[in-house]
Amino acid sequence: MEKALPAVMGAMFGLVMIVAVVGMAQAMQPVPPTPEYTCPICGEKFFTYDELYSHFVESHP
Repeated sequence: MEKALPAVMGAMFGLVMIVAVVGMAQAMQPVPPTPEYTCPICGEKFFTYDELYSHFVESHP
């Protein structure tokens, strides 16, 4: 029994380390940018002011 204890503890430590590494890898995933500009007429969202301006000129003359 005493000889099995280090093996069991080592296996548990290994599992904890795997879970920690996977959690860190998921936490470090880049977050996609959120649209900052919204068309006041139709509500469509855009990432840049230039995209909003182009949409506004083409879709709502």
